[in-house]
Amino acid sequence: MENDEGLGLEPSAPAEHDFTVSALDLVMRTLKVWVRKLPSYILIVGLLGAVFSLLGLAVFYALYGVTAFELVNYVSTDIINALLGFTLADSPLAIEIILIAIVLTVVGMAANAVIAGAGIKFALDDYGSHQADVGTSLSFAFSRLSTMIVAQFLLALIIMGPLAPGMFLILGSFASIDPLNPSMEALSAMMTGLGILVLGAIVALFFAIRLAPTIAVVVAEDLSVVDSLKRAWQLTAGNFLHIFGGQILLGIAMLIFTMVVEVLLSPLETAYGSVVYLYFTALVTMLFFGAISYVFAAVLYKDLESRSRVDSQEYW
Repeated sequence: MENDEGLGLEPSAPAEHDFTVSALDLVMRTLKVWVRKLPSYILIVGLLGAVFSLLGLAVFYALYGVTAFELVNYVSTDIINALLGFTLADSPLAIEIILIAIVLTVVGMAANAVIAGAGIKFALDDYGSHQADVGTSLSFAFSRLSTMIVAQFLLALIIMGPLAPGMFLILGSFASIDPLNPSMEALSAMMTGLGILVLGAIVALFFAIRLAPTIAVVVAEDLSVVDSLKRAWQLTAGNFLHIFGGQILLGIAMLIFTMVVEVLLSPLETAYGSVVYLYFTALVTMLFFGAISYVFAAVLYKDLESRSRVDSQEYW
């Protein structure tokens, strides 16, 4: 039986059952855990993320002025998304801009690994025993920095990989089309690329769900990257719709939060233009709500881990 808050453990409740929840409760518990220690999450995730974002903006602003608000969009927290951004740019980027963006992306990969590791560690400790500590969480994240970076890179590669064939085929076809006299061959190639992209998106979604708890596994079980991927695959077996439903509900919640921020910051668009408005909307959203995805990862891991224990006991 669960306590009134739906968090923590009652002495009489079996530990493996207390964390097993529905898809809706995955999100509800996530929000409860997040709100309960909101200042700590703002410090661990929000401020660190904001500092990195402002660092990228400052570098580009010093070199290119207000164009920095557009150029900073080419900086990512993983190199795969950064390279994809260069490919999809409206016009060819200068080589120095690409080099700066790559350097900042490498820094971003390290920063994101620390943020994810510390955020998930803090959430796991708080959710499981209410004994979370900001300093301990950050120290742990730094101690697992290389493993976290490799794990996040492999996850991005596995998930983005199925999308690559269709995207490159579409981009190649689009570049060869004459707007005034498009050939049937180019149009056919584009439609083929679109079909391959749709299939790739389905495969990418499958891997994203099946490997969803990987980073939480790295934090909670101190495994290698490969073993963490295997463990995540094991934990998600038979729970695809459960995880997918929780992520859909979380996405709806995040959409609502983002819309509220957009409304509150809408005067910026009138005063400074859409580019500045969008940047600060993303910055404020990250500052206050960026930790939610990491808390969800912790709650999801505890849910799947408890389900795995119950299944194991029932089997034997």
